[in-house]
Amino acid sequence: MTERKTPPFEGFPKDLPDFLWGLSFNNERTWFQAHKEDFERCLHGPIQALAEEMRLRMEERFPHMAPTVHVSRIWRDARRLYGRGPFNDHMWFSLGISGEIYTPTPQFWFGIDAKGWDAGMGAWNMSGEQLERWRKSIDDRPKELTRIVRDLARHPEIKPYWQTYKRPKGDPGPELYDWYNARTVGLEHTAWFEPDPPGPELPGRLMDIYSALAPLYRYLAKL
Repeated sequence: MTERKTPPFEGFPKDLPDFLWGLSFNNERTWFQAHKEDFERCLHGPIQALAEEMRLRMEERFPHMAPTVHVSRIWRDARRLYGRGPFNDHMWFSLGISGEIYTPTPQFWFGIDAKGWDAGMGAWNMSGEQLERWRKSIDDRPKELTRIVRDLARHPEIKPYWQTYKRPKGDPGPELYDWYNARTVGLEHTAWFEPDPPGPELPGRLMDIYSALAPLYRYLAKL
């Protein structure tokens, strides 16, 4: 296992929602510069530490995955502001083959905003060729994905989400129909603050989620 690159994760401070709501309503450079220490203390430092903690835990639990990590920037892409302020009012990180979330390869991820957090796994930008292989794998080995889907059904807190084709590509039966006709594949767990942001227990909760999603990750990675 590689060495830790950040301090240990100790949880998100209780005033994280106050900072993010403030950023949302004062989305301008002057306000942000005046609250940059809050940004580092409440959000940037903790999410960096959490991402590193999850990289180490995933590396230990699933050494064959060799996950890389990518942490989002607070700055929005200046080319895509569309009249909005320059800052995101949330942050996320992804773990996977490439470490980038918007790629053809599957990625685990975590995101947090002023109201809560979510975590999951998905593949958002699979090519047409990959999607053909996805459907062919279901045609050739329906029992393999059926077993994964049934195991995931034991975790009702983790819900599938996808974009499906307007014109179905086929019908493998009700259990796999949505999976077969998906253009993107993903699952997520959403949690609201209760009432405070999550503390040191969060990495354990994320490992439970990621471990449940690992069989589907491996299935997608083979494509």
